[in-house]
Amino acid sequence: MKIGPYTLRNNVFVAPMAGVTDRPFRQLCKQLGAGYAVSEMAASDPRLWATEKSTRRIDHAGEMEPKA
Repeated sequence: MKIGPYTLRNNVFVAPMAGVTDRPFRQLCKQLGAGYAVSEMAASDPRLWATEKSTRRIDHAGEMEPKA
């Protein structure tokens, strides 16, 4: 499956789930075969991006492309 310039290894997606899809969970899902794992939704207001919660939600350090 392709999404733009990215080729995914399969069409198994992990949906964004509040309080569940943090970086360790996404990495685990990818290790167990998910082709794509999406992080929990983050605030759209830039003033909130520096909060501890938002910082954890948008942390994709060490993850392979594509990141979502």
